[in-house]
Amino acid sequence: MNILVTTGIFPPDVGGPAKFVPLIADKLSEKNNLKVITLSDKTVEDNHNDYEVFRIIRNQNKVSRFIKTIVSIIKNGKDADVIFVNGLWLEVYISNWLIRKKTIRKIVGDPVWEKFYTQYKTDDDFDTFQEKKYNTKVQFLKFVRNAALKSSNTIVVPSYHLLDFVKKQGYNGRLIQVNNGTEKTQSINKNKADNKFLIVSRLVRHKNIDLVLKSLVILKNQYKIDFTLNIVGEGPEHKSLINLINKLGLQDSVKIVGAKYGEDLKSFYQFSNYFLQLSSYEGMPHSILEAMNYELTIIASNFGGNFELLGDNDFGFTSSSLDIETVANTIYTAIKDSSNITSKSKELVNRDYNIESTIKKYSEIILDNE
Repeated sequence: MNILVTTGIFPPDVGGPAKFVPLIADKLSEKNNLKVITLSDKTVEDNHNDYEVFRIIRNQNKVSRFIKTIVSIIKNGKDADVIFVNGLWLEVYISNWLIRKKTIRKIVGDPVWEKFYTQYKTDDDFDTFQEKKYNTKVQFLKFVRNAALKSSNTIVVPSYHLLDFVKKQGYNGRLIQVNNGTEKTQSINKNKADNKFLIVSRLVRHKNIDLVLKSLVILKNQYKIDFTLNIVGEGPEHKSLINLINKLGLQDSVKIVGAKYGEDLKSFYQFSNYFLQLSSYEGMPHSILEAMNYELTIIASNFGGNFELLGDNDFGFTSSSLDIETVANTIYTAIKDSSNITSKSKELVNRDYNIESTIKKYSEIILDNE
């Protein structure tokens, strides 16, 4: 079977898709011909013996990049039996007018909402954005989003919130929910007296890292809690976050360490105690699953997949709102908690969010379209 996979990020990029796509590509390429098309910050020599990776430079004229991506999809997809869309959805939609291939699409959020929220063009949350009417440009992009969505033969989502989102856009095709997954690791003894916080995230607006920093100032000044925070990741908010760290006087406590991979990233999980994910929306975050697996106490927003995963403080601590005081109080509550919540959360991940099971299910779905 000939399979084309499209994705917006791929190693050495950081993020859920950058971890998931190589795993599914490795599995599918065992007995099939597979190609990957991705955006990339730079040219990278890929050492994948079983499949090819075609990289389109991300930082170039957007129109030129868009056209190059479409041309690459047409060229590499014309002989494909199926296209697995893990990103570059619009480019695939347009390309498929010509090549007419079966498409299986993984949806982890709303790209239109994320675009306008990241660009500070809306302050509305994910669900409000779906219901409200906006200007002609936004409504047109929503229309295109839904047309692309409806053109998919199969859609796979990691959460029931996203399942409901897809249904509300009028999709009547094959719709499947499959949990995201993470690799199992051995249990680690951690010293809860060490307030070592960790964020692993793209540095973009809807991750609300600025809000976390302001909340930590309250934790430090009002609750007299000493801490360290490592922020692992890169993104457009990097410079503004550095400026905010300096403005808040957190230079000695907070470090942005850039993107980390493999053993380097693993060490941050191993030597941290608390994982902060106070984003405005998450489909089903890989980073929280990884943190639960490494037995970090989770402190998160209660949107979308976060709430499905953590419940009503069953497997982590969720902030009831995203104001600074509430987030600070939630962090303080987590620090003072003496329960075995991290052991429970690790058991949950090992039972229901096993990456081997996730990859097996996706492989079956993709190959079932033969």
